[in-house]
Amino acid sequence: MHVQILGYWGGYPSAGGATAGYLVTTEEGQILLDCGSGIMSRLNCHTSVERLSGVIVSHLHHDHMADIGILQYAAVGAIRNQRMKHKLRLFVPEEPSDILERLYGPHSEITLIDKTLRVRLAGADIEFVPVQHTISCYAVKITYQGKTLVYSGDTSYCESLVELAHNADILLCEATICEGSCHTTGLGHMNASQAAMVAEKAKVKKLVLVHLPGDGDFELMKQSASAVFGGPVYLPDTSGVYTV
Repeated sequence: MHVQILGYWGGYPSAGGATAGYLVTTEEGQILLDCGSGIMSRLNCHTSVERLSGVIVSHLHHDHMADIGILQYAAVGAIRNQRMKHKLRLFVPEEPSDILERLYGPHSEITLIDKTLRVRLAGADIEFVPVQHTISCYAVKITYQGKTLVYSGDTSYCESLVELAHNADILLCEATICEGSCHTTGLGHMNASQAAMVAEKAKVKKLVLVHLPGDGDFELMKQSASAVFGGPVYLPDTSGVYTV
């Protein structure tokens, strides 16, 4: 698997940036994890809507799904011009229901996520566990050819995430809270040390801190994580590719 971080800001992006969005590419297709503000323009640098095997939305907060409607516009055009032979496949939680309702249309095939759902996309096996956020939110595990990626979504520290991430090759873990930051109250989120605790207890091979606050001290966050987790800790790099 190859993972490209399209955006990683929590809440709202910095100038020229984007909120949550991660493109996972296998030999058999592509999966988009979350589709926040600014992700559509970043996505177009790497692929097109008709090449996506599916889109997984961890939860229905705007910084994780703001560009879904724009992606659906692209799907409408691709279907109309016969570049796309299928509907856009969306995997989303069922709550909040008023936001979910807006996603339905002739352009999309929607599957509701719950903890029992098992999916195969782009040749990869995908499973979900609920995590602790302010609304229904799911962490995602993607396994392909014996390699595993886990994405936390937004959550406070919880053992269900540790269990899901056990022995993962890479963990993309939210670290929204930073000392001195005015970005968040911390409800339903973790700091870098807690993200590292998840990684350490789960024995993951590498940790990437994501969902970062715009006013955070990232070197301090990386140092805090490295003091807890014995493996490599990375800050998100939108110019590179993580190979799993």
